[in-house]
Amino acid sequence: MKQQKVVREIEQRAKASRISIAELCRRAGISPDTFFKWRKTERNPNPPGANLHSIEALYRELAKIEAEDAKRLRKGGKVAA
Repeated sequence: MKQQKVVREIEQRAKASRISIAELCRRAGISPDTFFKWRKTERNPNPPGANLHSIEALYRELAKIEAEDAKRLRKGGKVAA
């Protein structure tokens, strides 16, 4: 999968979960500056620092957030990031 596609997917999922990229990165242990460097330009689809470990950490945090939201919804609560 192309890195820019992964970056867009992470941004879309974060937006759907109502969490900022900065907060998502903080929770995943990644500097938000690193994430923003990844998406900085389409001409550089593989900037330094975008490694599988970092991307997996972001996906794990998104999955946790989505699971927490789903649990709240099942209990009749509101989704809150």
